[in-house]
Amino acid sequence: MLILVSDLHLREGARSHLSQIGQFARFWERIEQTRRDETAQLCLVGDFLDLVRAPGWLATSARPYHSPSPALEREVEALVQRTLTAEAAFLSEVRAKVEAGALAIEYVVGNHDRLLNIASRARAAVRSALGMPGGEAPFPTEARFPRYGVLAYHGHAIDALCSDPSGAPPLSDMIAPELIVRFPEELRRSTGFDHPHLDDIDDVRPILAVPTWVRTLARDEGSVREKVTGVWARLVEEFFDNGQVRDWFRSNHHRFKLDFAQKVKLLLSLSARRGLGEDSKLLALNGVLMKLLDAKFARAALGALERPENRGLRYVVNGHTHFAGMTPLGLVDGRSTCYFNVGTWRTVHQLGNVARGRPSFLAYHSMAYLVFFPDGDELGREFEWWQGAATMHQRPVAG
Repeated sequence: MLILVSDLHLREGARSHLSQIGQFARFWERIEQTRRDETAQLCLVGDFLDLVRAPGWLATSARPYHSPSPALEREVEALVQRTLTAEAAFLSEVRAKVEAGALAIEYVVGNHDRLLNIASRARAAVRSALGMPGGEAPFPTEARFPRYGVLAYHGHAIDALCSDPSGAPPLSDMIAPELIVRFPEELRRSTGFDHPHLDDIDDVRPILAVPTWVRTLARDEGSVREKVTGVWARLVEEFFDNGQVRDWFRSNHHRFKLDFAQKVKLLLSLSARRGLGEDSKLLALNGVLMKLLDAKFARAALGALERPENRGLRYVVNGHTHFAGMTPLGLVDGRSTCYFNVGTWRTVHQLGNVARGRPSFLAYHSMAYLVFFPDGDELGREFEWWQGAATMHQRPVAG
């Protein structure tokens, strides 16, 4: 059997609301009931580690969007080692299944762990922690499983925010440390404000909803509204002054056109305004950008299946968005095909964008995975798609 999961985003300093060990135990209980004596294949479809949003970057002059260099490689190695140490208990549970012959792991990189492929010793350390062979060999960006008709890749290449066709660092690698990681730290340092959910900014999806989340926090915390919006406005201004950020907007803007780069710049600019009257504009812009992205994933999946090297495959599996979903694509070479997103094992703060009015977010704990079965399965199954979400009662917190 083949199992696919994505987007655990393990990193140093993460304040997870979920127990990874508890999640894995629940997951493995179901897999064990089905696996019988066969070794199960587990494909990690990108962003298993998060090497972009780690607070450790702020203690150095290096950044994840800098060009590869020996100095950047050393930072990645140190970051990976700290992450593996922090997650040692969870990783040992996974490795025990591998060493017992019950599990074999395939690791595909995404945008948040792409830096593994500039650091050979970091790759060897990850493989050792998971009980994988392969040592320092580069991690693939996609995996094919012909026995099950599956093509798996993270999906970030479809997202203009998180990938650059030229191979240059994407804008998301700049947004992560300079806005998402810095904002809680700067707010605490400069104002003393320490809301218990401040670090939840790391779980806001999609990433373009982060500015709206910040404004929602400011709106709900009236006593410190000016401080919250002031810190965010300052960080956005510094972000636009960053040389590599300016280069990205310049190279991705087409004259006389409100293109993707201009829409992102507009969204960030609106979020930095002190008044809260721009919320409806932010909500509408988020809705437009998300609809464009959703459609692109399914179209890209169909295009991938039509390429000669993928002939005979029927299923495309991505992660990246953190939102689990299944989209039938129609017939390719006379066979039905389907696109899956396997979501995440993280908490998600999802922007509501249907009801009019002020933006709001729903926070829920998510766990999703996809299982494909070989021919001859006793129940006749080809695949099973599992997803779960749980919300907790939110207690009001005084501002």
